[in-house]
Amino acid sequence: MRHGHSTKSGRLMTREISDRLLESLRPTRHLLTRTLADIPIGGQEYRQIDRVVQEIDGLAEILIGDGTHYHQKVHSVPAPDAGHGGEKA
Repeated sequence: MRHGHSTKSGRLMTREISDRLLESLRPTRHLLTRTLADIPIGGQEYRQIDRVVQEIDGLAEILIGDGTHYHQKVHSVPAPDAGHGGEKA
């Protein structure tokens, strides 16, 4: 906890403010992660962009307890149905 900011919960922001802040960072994080796919791995730019993405995820962990807040699970490709996997009879 920071000095001079004591609260019972230890939180400095309300959930509403945290949600608004994280939502405002969503497009920036998205652009950064898309950029990582287009530049050489291991270069100075790659490392710095990756670090910013990690910092945004770390902020989400601190504010709402979920470092995977931005990880898009809804866009995953579903596993093929075992009964309809394209197998020929």
